[in-house]
Amino acid sequence: MLKIYANDDVTLQNQLPIIELSIRCMPISRLQLSPFQILFGRQMPINTPGPTSLAVPFSGDKESYYCWLAREMKRLHTAVRQRKLQIKQDDKDAYDKIHKVKEPDWQIGDRVLLRDVRVKPHSNRVITNRPFHGPMLIKEIVQGDPAIGKAYRLERLDGGKPLKFLITADRLKKN
Repeated sequence: MLKIYANDDVTLQNQLPIIELSIRCMPISRLQLSPFQILFGRQMPINTPGPTSLAVPFSGDKESYYCWLAREMKRLHTAVRQRKLQIKQDDKDAYDKIHKVKEPDWQIGDRVLLRDVRVKPHSNRVITNRPFHGPMLIKEIVQGDPAIGKAYRLERLDGGKPLKFLITADRLKKN
């Protein structure tokens, strides 16, 4: 991809600093902030020739300047973190809308069928057969973190033997 900027390796080596500079000063499309802005809290001064003067509230006391700088960087990084979380939530909402996602409403004690998505090697499994096992009973709902979906511990109705692994809601069907 970088070869389009140069004819040979020597020219490419001369162009690499300019390419790196352009990457660092371009804003990330979703955040609307460049990596330089996130790191230093201001725009990269690439279009100003000569020395620039930045208005910094520095009165000569290094400790107060450090406290101000630390507070401003913390504010900027907090804003970037919140913006990234907002982007993540917007992406989730768009996905849920497109795919018509619904929250599962399974309760302990519900009778369900378990979809088996595995195809064993050399299987004569016919596609028209229903790939569900059961009936099974939901014995426990497991959710450690509210940001992660629920998982279910199932037990077979014929014999009462619990399944070894937790099951996600997309593999369950009402019996």
